[in-house]
Amino acid sequence: MDYAVTGASGFIGSHICKRLLEQGHRVTAFGNNAPPKGSWRRTIWDNCHKQITIDLTATDPNFNGIDRVIHLAADMGGVGFFTANDYWPYIKNSRMTFRVLGAIGFWETPRSFVAASACAYPTNMQMHEGNAPRLAEWMLERGTPDQMYGREKLMLTRLAERHPQDVRVGLLHTVYGIGQEYQGERVKFPMAAAVKAIHARETGKVEMWGNGHQLRSYLYVDDAIRKILTMLEHETYEGATNIGFDGAISCLQIQQLCNRLAGVPDAQIITNSAKPSGVLARDCNNDKWRTLYGNEILIGYDEGFRRIVDWLDAHAPY
Repeated sequence: MDYAVTGASGFIGSHICKRLLEQGHRVTAFGNNAPPKGSWRRTIWDNCHKQITIDLTATDPNFNGIDRVIHLAADMGGVGFFTANDYWPYIKNSRMTFRVLGAIGFWETPRSFVAASACAYPTNMQMHEGNAPRLAEWMLERGTPDQMYGREKLMLTRLAERHPQDVRVGLLHTVYGIGQEYQGERVKFPMAAAVKAIHARETGKVEMWGNGHQLRSYLYVDDAIRKILTMLEHETYEGATNIGFDGAISCLQIQQLCNRLAGVPDAQIITNSAKPSGVLARDCNNDKWRTLYGNEILIGYDEGFRRIVDWLDAHAPY
């Protein structure tokens, strides 16, 4: 089967391409730029059957002959990135949404997957410290999404529902794993926690943004890829569905876990409430997923974070 993957040079996109290639599919990789030479992502990019560097904010993608489109391209990062950048990511992501959905219609792609986000859920439900709502799909209309990024992802969700082709929406909660950004303003909390734990081997301390009590759930990337492809290929689809892990844990607990895995369980953790921390509490409700696609055994936090600490030790230039 012929797949097109937008955002193929990114974290989740690289993993998707790798899995599709392992399954024997033909993969056309769309990316704003090729990954850096010598990087883990570059090897996957080079192994794809076709590589297309494209600015999806300005150019329509060509999906001629493609059986499946997986749209992952987005201008995004962690809470620090979106606190500092609100306007342009919304504009860029909206432009990409219009061009990709338009191309899916123009080329009459039989079936597609587009990635929305848990940021589409209302923030007013997620601002009670210590009380993490299990966000279910029916809650999407109960308030205002998280920042402009979340507004765009809600728009993407509603446009996909009305698309003349079969366009399926996954509401991605925080995904983490090997190959993710580990430096710069786009780093997300799971990788930042692992990096800080490794640095604590020398400094003996870690600084955390917020008070550490923020509650989140995290889905390891291997499970995210399997869920995306299951949703895409299964004959059953009943609207936007969560792709996440149900089991909220505090940021402080994750940092303590990373410290232990990095061999510095006694490292001092200093919280900084002056830094942005995002919503205070969020969990993922997978009831709809289990009803449609069955129960599953997911990679737990101990194993998932062990993998990224080991990967950082082996690949990152510390």
